[in-house]
Amino acid sequence: MTEEEPARDPFTQFLDLLGPLLSPDWDSLILLLPFAMIGLVLLILGYMALNWRRSAGVNRSRVPRKRPGQPPPDVHMPGPSPWPFVAPIGGTLILVSLIFAGDGLPVNPLLFGLGLAVGLVGIAGWYLDAGREWRAAETGGHGAAHGGTLVTGEAVAQLPGWAVEPPEGVHMPGPSPWPFFAPIGLFFVFLGLIFGPALLIGGILMSLVAVVGWYRDASTEYRQTETIGHVVPETRDPARAWPTSAVPLFGVIAAVSLAITLFPVLMSALPVAGGDGGDDGNGGGPAPDPAPVIGADSVLEFDTAQVVVPAGEPLSITFENRQSGVPHDVDIRQGESVLFDAEVVTGPTEVVYEVSPLEAGEYTFFCSIHSPMTGTLTAQ
Repeated sequence: MTEEEPARDPFTQFLDLLGPLLSPDWDSLILLLPFAMIGLVLLILGYMALNWRRSAGVNRSRVPRKRPGQPPPDVHMPGPSPWPFVAPIGGTLILVSLIFAGDGLPVNPLLFGLGLAVGLVGIAGWYLDAGREWRAAETGGHGAAHGGTLVTGEAVAQLPGWAVEPPEGVHMPGPSPWPFFAPIGLFFVFLGLIFGPALLIGGILMSLVAVVGWYRDASTEYRQTETIGHVVPETRDPARAWPTSAVPLFGVIAAVSLAITLFPVLMSALPVAGGDGGDDGNGGGPAPDPAPVIGADSVLEFDTAQVVVPAGEPLSITFENRQSGVPHDVDIRQGESVLFDAEVVTGPTEVVYEVSPLEAGEYTFFCSIHSPMTGTLTAQ
């Protein structure tokens, strides 16, 4: 130890050791996050497998029951159903579609559509299974929905009367679609935070419709239970109790939100009529502008799809990023060659990009962060 480096007390040395833990280098640690998640999943699976192995001898079917007896009326284990395993497969396919996105699209259309289809089929099948099981239990037919698989067995000894009879007002909740629709509204809200206000407003309205519908179903169930002691199967049958007014309203709000969001994208993808004859003379095309203004209000498109600039002159492109907290830029390429790599800016902000003169021709301006955001830049 030199004179320039004085001795430090043990407490200071201890704090130096804790420094990387108290203020870590997050830029380096974030790269290890996927491996940490994989390790956590493996630890959980290993813990479950170990407990399963330890309890294998205890949970064998030949072990007699400690307390034999039939379950009380309307109380049973849910019947076997494959749909709780099918629905998550759809969610997995949707997440995978974000990884293997197509050219110029935020998702892989095939995987995304397949994931939506599998998820919707899984949710619908799950709901129908639950409805059949509920109707069978309310009418006294335990296990009728699955061919008797829910019945404990008639040979099992009866429990005492006080244990068999459920308390007054105890019953299975009636089937309702709103626990499935409410998360869809929340999903639209999160989509709106990324893809624009139409989905955000639509998601809020869809969530309100779902909450009101859910409240109405719960109120009907409560009133029936308070008056007659149980839910009336006929009025809570899914085929008759399906909310024929609220569900179409929910669907209309979702369709309008999606249409408002996707319509500009579809229109910008269509070819412009007469685009080949407006470059020269007085054909009515836009005049070249050496200082065009380009704005960004969403992650799907710029506010302008076509810009005309003079060839052979320096350009000053004003870029208005109007999305709070969202990064954007305006790069220029011709074919696969990037001619101008702009600085990425986070909104809301405005920046002026100074671009070197371009030769006459057609170029593409795009956002390097969000691939759907593209436009045509014509130098003439």
